Amino acid sequence: MRLPLALLLALSPAPPAEAPDTGAMDAHAAAHAAAVGVPGLAYAVVGPDGVEHAFRTGVDGAGEPVDADTAFLWGSVAKPVAATAAVVLARQGRLDLDAPVGDHLPAFSGRDVTVRDLMTHTSGIPERAAFAVTDRYGPDAPDLDARVRHLAGVRAAEPGGHEYSSANHVLLGAVVEEVTGDLEGHLRTAVLEPAGMDDAFTGAEGARAAGLTPGHRYLWGFPVADADGVDDGGAAYGYLGGTLNDLAAFARLQLDPDPPLLDAEALAGMREGAVPVPGSPQRYGLSWRRTTLSGTGEPVVFHGGATPGHAAMLVLLPGRERAVVVLQNAYAVAADDGIQGVAFDLARMSAGGAVPEPSPAWIPPAAAWGATALAAGLGAAALRPGRGRTVLGAAGGITAVAAAGLLAYAGPRSTLLWFPDLAAAAVAAGLLGAVLAVRGLAPLVRRRGR
Repeated sequence: MRLPLALLLALSPAPPAEAPDTGAMDAHAAAHAAAVGVPGLAYAVVGPDGVEHAFRTGVDGAGEPVDADTAFLWGSVAKPVAATAAVVLARQGRLDLDAPVGDHLPAFSGRDVTVRDLMTHTSGIPERAAFAVTDRYGPDAPDLDARVRHLAGVRAAEPGGHEYSSANHVLLGAVVEEVTGDLEGHLRTAVLEPAGMDDAFTGAEGARAAGLTPGHRYLWGFPVADADGVDDGGAAYGYLGGTLNDLAAFARLQLDPDPPLLDAEALAGMREGAVPVPGSPQRYGLSWRRTTLSGTGEPVVFHGGATPGHAAMLVLLPGRERAVVVLQNAYAVAADDGIQGVAFDLARMSAGGAVPEPSPAWIPPAAAWGATALAAGLGAAALRPGRGRTVLGAAGGITAVAAAGLLAYAGPRSTLLWFPDLAAAAVAAGLLGAVLAVRGLAPLVRRRGR
């Protein structure tokens, strides 16, 4: 019997994906690191059977060459890992994703926020709420209970709309901790070990054992290896790390037709874009983002992340059964697109697309040097007696208010942590501006008073 052509095509195996030009990809990654000023970078192309190609360049925070054993922090790439651990609990019948968070965290009793809301970032908790409960280092850092209590007192919107905030995953980690009694232990037994993420680590002690070296922050355009903090309570939102092979193993898990910890359907369901991201073509699932690659229209699922000093990105190309993972040991918020964009470039190249030449990340040093020049100008003006006091006083007052606003949004600690050079220059400019405001405007106030 002659079968219809459509049926023959349906029964025929899909043609293998064209092999990417890894030589061109390596050259692009190296050019990106040089242009942006990233001291160390590693990336891998991953297929269903594991790493198909890996490339490493540069040095770690101790000046040693980046190699297969070099550890990085992954930032918010920890979120899909933690969400996977929560879904494992749900499949075991130990956690209801649609139950109120208050069932597990008494501080949230009576609220409509569900565990699923935490993973889709639809809890109503604002982005800025995360600053007080994340990136807390050392023995005096608050434990998860204290962070939960703080977040319970934050003014939040009604659940439903998406607003990305790491505070959601602080709470998700607390829920998993309450259900299992050991958040980090459950992450390891439920996800890391079954996925083959053998050298992945959590916490400061784990980072030391893995040989994690300081990441690089940019100070006036120059990368400085001074970012060595690890949040012991941050495994669920950003302080999970490991080698390139560890992150590649998590990528391979997503491509495995017979994964070891959840069935492929459950993993694919997590990656579905459940809610729209306002102002973006993206959709957000259970701690995964879904969109299309610009220039190619290729559907991709991804998540990026950063800590002060490290950046990571995992990009899945489901239609090609391929993934690209990238780790870098430098980060600046103002250069996020320039630093993280290399992952999308490499994903486009792996899909046969063209990419532009890497360009320097000029915004962070320009902002820092601009604020420094302003501080210097205000300092010079403060030393000049005589004319123009009212104008200089008004300018100084505006500068002082702007600097105070910058510090108030994230708080002094987070601002200095994420924007060290800009924050230092802004503080100096603000203080000098306040001096000028008092000197220049006080006589005017006195005259009006008389």
